[in-house]
Order: sequence, then structure tokens, then C-alpha cells
Amino acid sequence: MPSRLAPRGFAAALSSLALSLVPTSAVVAQGNTPPNAPRINEPSPPPARVSPFDVHMETLPFADPDPGDQHAASDWELWTTSPSQRIWTAPGVTGGHRVHIHLGDGAFTGSHAGRTFLLPSTRYQLRVRHKDDSGDPLTEWSTWSSGLFDTVAFEQPTPLEIDDVASSPLPLWTDPNSVEVDLPATSDASLRLESPSGQLLLRLDASAAAGNAITNPPALAQHEAVRVVVSGGTRPGFVALPETNLTILENGCAATTIRLPVMTLFPGVNFVFWVSLEGATYTGSLAQTTPSFTSPARNLTVPWVVREVGWVVDVVASNLRLPVNLAFVPVPGAQPGDPKFYVSELYGTIRTVTNDGTVVTYATGLLNYTPNGAFPGAGEQGLTGIAVDPQSGDVFAAMLQFNAAIAANDPRIVRFHSTDGGRTASSQQTILAMPGESQGQSHQISRLEIVNGELFCHMGDGFVTATARSLTSFRGKILRLNLDGSPVVQNPFFDGGARDARDYVYAYGVRNPFGGAWRAADGFRYVVENGPSVDRFARIVMGRDYLWNGTDASMASFALYTWNPARGPVNLAFVQPQTFGGSGFPAGKQGHAFVTESGPTYAFGRQANGKHITEFVLDAAGNRVSGPTPFVDYVGDGYATAVGLAAGPDGLYFTELYRDRNTAGPTTAGARVLRIRYGDPSDCNRNGEADWCEIASGLEHDCNGNRIPDVCDLASGSSRDFDGNLVPDECDPLEASTDELSITTGGRVDFGLDAGVAFAGASYALVGSISGTSPGTIVEGIRLPLNIAGDPWFFLTIVAANSPSLQGTIGVLDTDGGSSAALVLPAGLPASLAGATLHHAFAALDPQSGRLAFASNAVPLRLLP
Repeated sequence: MPSRLAPRGFAAALSSLALSLVPTSAVVAQGNTPPNAPRINEPSPPPARVSPFDVHMETLPFADPDPGDQHAASDWELWTTSPSQRIWTAPGVTGGHRVHIHLGDGAFTGSHAGRTFLLPSTRYQLRVRHKDDSGDPLTEWSTWSSGLFDTVAFEQPTPLEIDDVASSPLPLWTDPNSVEVDLPATSDASLRLESPSGQLLLRLDASAAAGNAITNPPALAQHEAVRVVVSGGTRPGFVALPETNLTILENGCAATTIRLPVMTLFPGVNFVFWVSLEGATYTGSLAQTTPSFTSPARNLTVPWVVREVGWVVDVVASNLRLPVNLAFVPVPGAQPGDPKFYVSELYGTIRTVTNDGTVVTYATGLLNYTPNGAFPGAGEQGLTGIAVDPQSGDVFAAMLQFNAAIAANDPRIVRFHSTDGGRTASSQQTILAMPGESQGQSHQISRLEIVNGELFCHMGDGFVTATARSLTSFRGKILRLNLDGSPVVQNPFFDGGARDARDYVYAYGVRNPFGGAWRAADGFRYVVENGPSVDRFARIVMGRDYLWNGTDASMASFALYTWNPARGPVNLAFVQPQTFGGSGFPAGKQGHAFVTESGPTYAFGRQANGKHITEFVLDAAGNRVSGPTPFVDYVGDGYATAVGLAAGPDGLYFTELYRDRNTAGPTTAGARVLRIRYGDPSDCNRNGEADWCEIASGLEHDCNGNRIPDVCDLASGSSRDFDGNLVPDECDPLEASTDELSITTGGRVDFGLDAGVAFAGASYALVGSISGTSPGTIVEGIRLPLNIAGDPWFFLTIVAANSPSLQGTIGVLDTDGGSSAALVLPAGLPASLAGATLHHAFAALDPQSGRLAFASNAVPLRLLP
């Protein structure tokens, strides 16, 4: 049947039908041009590799041929390449997510459904398109842009490799109370250290005698990875073991402590563990012939290690929630409850940490919105920078607040005052609000620092690149203001007119300058800044444009150093004499810069590109001499990473942003503040070897039995060495209570005598000399270390022995071969004696022969005016 519609009529009918199906409100003027295809800025294409935990997906700003068209939304997708399958999507996102988004802001689908991160060592494809606000369903979307990227492999621990276990000192296996583990005699349980092929390195067996039977075979032919096998044996019953530590030595006193988990040993049951270089253990099996580190058994309580000997990392404060920054009280009080430093928590709380380590709430509920987005993603925002005024003790904090007028968050600086000595805030005042300067996750207001009575404030670009180089915007800047919120009139663009952003700008053209610090040596500010795929460390020059334009290449502008690939440098601190006298660091570290590299957001385990604190050395002119040099590394299996950083009075402090283990997510409370301090109490001579081992093996002396090498007792001042013989005085045969007295006021010296039990009951005499100790005097074949011939003080100590001035100087030693004596000098001695030195020593007779058989050391006594 022929059609009743001519071709032109048919087309017109279809057009009418289509229009009838479109709501009247959606019918718009024709002629809209689709937006330009997005230009992908992140992630970087192969051969670069990105973390599977934290993929930053970013495009350059929206572009559209139609004047006036605005960026309404974006669609984002991730696909596997083999097979080609969509595995993550974030459709129709608005706000800051239109140009920058994280995995947590979308949903995993397909083969990745239920995951929270991508697969390691895998190639993916990113697809993204932009939507304009024309309302034309046929032309409002751009074409899709796509780009490939690769994820890195998971970082694996380095296995502990040894070829032998030293037989002296013996291996030490202890429980949490440092009590040695003694396997029950009724059991045949055992512990073996062996190579992956079963070659024995060490065996501990239950024994009928006290302690465990030790089998220590000859060294292996080469270094091998260490496997621990703990066996329940074959006999009935069981052995319950708590967490234990097995400390072994390979060569000299290079000790490794292997951390074993709780175990219940039943007959026929073996526990098998692989050991990392740091002594963490991982569950394995006897069938494995290469180390496997996929199943943690027990790690370090503090999984941060300093890459130099002589340092300690310890916990200062705990149970914090997203601690971002630290600020010390410049002149803290002396009482245990006085504030020592403050911690800003991202979700709106400031904590006070007192001198005794107590954590109290300074202020809370500081945000007027709930930043409950995902990590990584929109949840990374809130309260950030913090500073303390040295004069008033007031606390300054940087934060975002929801602005209903723009339906977005904008930044502000708030000043807090306390009426209880700084423990809690009693009032608060916004000193600088920046309405309309929309900011969100990460690229927000951040670092605060007071320098010479002026407040420096770091501002991210809010993911709007153009703001960084525009002097009409606060974003993308380093700001400088007075403590009342007014701009510093010496700022480079201050014009004296109506107050605006320009007046506050100290430097501009930055992207996300999250960390920075003042350097005393040259009076300049230094900044660490996060870029798309390249990060920057730079010196800030007043008035300078740092040229951030949306590209990685621009991050090289004026850089002292660039991290490529990015490592997330988030805070910077200088250890310098002008800040708490140098924080207890040695002279060789003074003036150095330290940087926290946070790495991928909320990633577990070790990370090649993050979870570090690195060190830089600058010359007098601020040029980089060396760095970044690894200083502290994370070696755990959890989520903790280093973020906040500040030089304190007794070390360099940093925050773990997340609870490390046993966590329900990134916002779970349980993060910590840690301290890096110089001086390992278990290695007092700072040679990298345990003191107890050096003493046990005879490499160091411990005459007083306090388990501290004598050299350390003397260096610390806990022991005296008046006679300068490098032996603590309490270990010498003759010890004096002081080595100086005044001839004007007089005084008393008490002597302790100890010839040893071999001289119990022997006669002794304590004598003196004013003419020195060299060459001494030979008496009956024994050298008395005093010059006595014709010496007037020797004569007096003989003729006035046991007088009120020379008490107990002649007598009989007790059953331990010891005694006591005293010298009492009257006041008002002749002035001619000032500057003289008296020396004293004692001699003892052989109890059998009656001949002189012992002479002590000589102790000095300086006579002062």
C-alpha cells in the first residue's frame, strides 16, 4: 500500500513527534555546541605508575565554544583493558568533582564490586566527559576523553637474612614482662630458626633443667631468609605462649628482635612465620620455600624506624581522630598539667596535650557542616592549620565553613582565647573570613604560622587553577596578616583602598601549599606543595608568582626540588637553634629541613611513594645541598601515614593521620602523635649495638652492674670520675664525696674504702700528699700513687690520723674489705692554700704477712678560695 506521507512530510512528522515527547521546559533555542572534550591532567600515562589506593583523576578546566556556557557536571569511568570492562563509575558529579575526583567519590562495579582500591600491577583506562548548562540533551555533553594508566605493585617487606646466630651472648626469648620463656619440662615443644629449605640456624627445646636446651649449629654457607617454626611436639598437653620476643645476634652485637604472636602449642601443630628485616612476623607454611609477607602475624608497636643509629621513635599522645597539624606552646609552663602543644583534628576539634601527656579537648564542634565524604575524596576537608601566639597564648586555627549563599564551603581563620591557662578555649573570634572563595577537599586553607608577630596562611586553589595567579582571589596564595586579621601594610600588593584579597597576598601562583616553615638562617619562608603528578619544594620570595597554570611543568618553577612521581609532601619543619634550642638534635642536624611525605590516601602497608619523613640540607643562601634523604620510614602493615610535623623542645614530632590497625575506616579514632628523639636508651653510646650485648660479650665494661656501659655512666654524669681514670668512682677502691672544698668556708669530704673481700680484717691507712701523684712512691714493692717524700700533707695525715679532722683514716677493714673515713677542713685556712690540690689514697697490709700488699687509686681535692 503506498504511503500517504511524502518524504518531506514524514520527516516533519517525526520532528513533531520528537518535540511532543520533550517537556516544554526542556525546549531550548537551537545552535548549542557541545563542550570541548576534556583534557586529562591526572593520572599520568605509562610508563608512570600510580598507587592503586589513591588515583587522582583530574582534567584541565572546562572549555566550551559557546560563550557563557558553564560546567554543569561530569561523568567519570574506569575500565579494565583486558578484558574491557567498566569497573568504577561516578556519573553526573557536580561541584569540585567535575574536574578532580578520587576513588572514594564513585562506586566500584563489575569485577571490582565491593572493592575500595584497584588491583596492583594492572593497566586501566580512564574515561571522562564534561556537560554544559545549556539544557540541550543532544549537545550538552562533550565526547569522551580517555587515557591509560598503570598501578604499582604492592610494597613488600625486606626479609631478614642471616647465615648464623651468635652463641655469645645467648639468644634471649622473653615474654611481655621481660621474663625469659622456659618451655615446660613435661613438653617436647620447640622453636626453630631455619632457612627456607630447612637448614637449621638455631633450636630451643624444652629441658628438664632450668631454661631451654640450645642447639646452635655452624654457620650456613651463605645468608638465607629466616623462617621461624614453633612446634607443639608430640607429647600430650599444650603450651600457651603470650606475645614473645626472640632477640638474636648474628655478628658482634647487631641484634634483631623477632616479634612472635600469641600461640597455643598442641601436639602435632606447627606455627610457621617469615621474618622481616625489622623483626615483624608473617604467617607462612612449611611448604613455602620463599618468604611470603601477605598475612601479618605481629608487627612493631611503633612501626616507624629511623634510618640512622642512635634514634628513637616513641608515642606521645593517642586516640586522636584525623590529627592534621601540631603547634607547640612557645614558652610552656613547668607544671605537669600545663599545655605543651595543640593538635588540630580535621573534623573540627582542637586537642591540648599537656606536659605529662594528658590529652584534653581545647575546642570542638568547630565546623558548621559534616564533612562525611569518602576517603580518598570529599571527606578530606575541614579544620587544618593551627598556630599559637607567643604573647597571649591564643590559638589560631584555619578551617572551612559552609556558606549557604554559594552552597559551598569557604575558608576562614579563627582566634581562640583561654582563661584556664590554655587548657580549654573560652571564646573565639573569626579574624578573617573569605566568603565566596569556594574550597573543598585537600586544596583548601591549610598551614598557619606566626613569625615575628605576623600570621602566615597557606591557601590552596580550590581546584580552580585560574585563582592561583589572580590577585583578586585569596586562593592559590601565601597570605600574610596581622593577628587581628588586618593585612600587613608591607605586603607587596597592599594598596590602602577597600580591603580585598590583593592586600593580603605575600606570594601567589601556588596549587596546594599544604606545608611550610620559616627558616631562621636566612629569614625566608619555605613551602612544600602538592601538584598533579609532580610536587614542589620552594623558597618563598615576597611578591613572586610561582606560575601554577594547571600543568606538571609549571610545578618546576622556582623549585628547589620536585618529586616526580608525586609523594604528597604535606608538612615541613626546620630543626634549628632558634626553635627550642634545636630540639635536642645533634649539631650535624641543625638547620636541616624535614618533610612528611604522606603518599597515597588511606593506603595500607609500606608505600614506595609515601609514608616517609625525609631530610634536606640547604646552604646559607637557601640552595639545596642534598635531599630528600630518607630519615624515618613506615615499616608496618596498617594504614598510618605521616602528616603533621613540628620541632618541639625534646624532639621532632609528627602525627599519624589514621589509626594504624584494627580500624573501621579512615575516620576511626586511634591515631597518634609520635616523637623522633636523639638518644636510644638501649644504645647509650650510639654505635648501633645493644648495650646489654656489648656488656655480656665484654666489649663494654659495667663495673657497677646497672646494665649501662661505664662510658655512658660517665658521659651522662650519673657516675663521677674525679681521678680521671675512666672508671666510675663507685667502682674504684677509693671514692670521695667531692673533689673540691673552699678554704674560706671549710667543709667535709667522705671517703669510701673497698679493697675487696681478700683484705677482710686487714689494717689500712688513708694518707695524703700535696705534691702530686707522679711518679708516686714504691713501698715494699707496691706503688702508692702519692709523692710522699718530704711532703707536709703526708706528714699531717700520719700524725693527725683519727683526729676530728681526719676521721677513721687508720683502722681495720670490715668483713667485705671495706671501711669509711672523712676529712674535715676548718674554715679560714691560709689564703696561700688556694689553688692547691690534695690527693688521698689508702694502703692495706696483707692479713697474713703484715706486709704492704694493696694500694688504692688516688682521689683529688682542689682547694678553692
